[in-house]
Amino acid sequence: MCGRYTQTLNADDLATAMSAVDETGGRLRESYNVAPTTEMPIVVVPRHPRPGGEGEGENRAGGGASERSAENEPGRVVRLATWGLVPSWAKDRAIGSRLINARAESVASKPAFRAAFAARRCLVPATGFYEWLRIGGSRKGQPYYIHPAGHPAADGLFAFAGLYEVWRHGEQPLTTFTIITTDAAPGLEFIHDRSPVVVPRSAWSRWIDPAVRDPAALAGVLRPAPAGVFTAHPVAAAVGSVRNNAPQLIDPVEVSDDLAALAADSVSGGGGNSVPQHEAVLVSEDDARSHARR
Repeated sequence: MCGRYTQTLNADDLATAMSAVDETGGRLRESYNVAPTTEMPIVVVPRHPRPGGEGEGENRAGGGASERSAENEPGRVVRLATWGLVPSWAKDRAIGSRLINARAESVASKPAFRAAFAARRCLVPATGFYEWLRIGGSRKGQPYYIHPAGHPAADGLFAFAGLYEVWRHGEQPLTTFTIITTDAAPGLEFIHDRSPVVVPRSAWSRWIDPAVRDPAALAGVLRPAPAGVFTAHPVAAAVGSVRNNAPQLIDPVEVSDDLAALAADSVSGGGGNSVPQHEAVLVSEDDARSHARR
């Protein structure tokens, strides 16, 4: 599960990096500590134009064709959405806090996600994410910051595979999203058996194209990241509180002897992997929920 992440690009830079039009209306804010229920940017392909840029229309026959560019690529837009999917049929928006992630293995068939998987897929821009490494079964753990290897910790943009919905039972339409998870990347299973799905840049257009509705055509996207794509370093416990949001949250810190010994054991074979101590994608589904409440 992915329960905390960062998105540190401003609106202009994000739209440029995603080859998208910014429709956030100046409300996009960079964040070093994104938690569930936060409003954050997603990248989508509109199924048909929205008058004035408001709302999300229902699907129409042939919808989306008019937005394709001369190169026949879907036209991308950046919009704001609340993290935690609220299905269109839900009676209460509170369900969103329990649907911050969707499992890749069941996303095409589970009632909460199948409609969105068929027609409302999105990219969730991120520059990194956090997870907590547990030692000896303790409920407390060491937070880690995970980001693309070979990039500065705050600048390596990538995109999670997401789904979005528009809930219309309140005074105003509410757009929400969830992040899809899959098996952990090879060599990282000793940390946790799940990881957020990261969409390769080459598959961005296919993933968010509403004309692509065949699950088989999307199966190749829902795979673990290759080993070595991400790097991780320990960070201060301050990230555990959603009240904290500053660049210093991603700064590396020294780790305890116990944690160093655990990492050394995993490298030597005790944890069943061969990755260096600094490379790990740390994902805990239960822990993310508990930290999000703080």
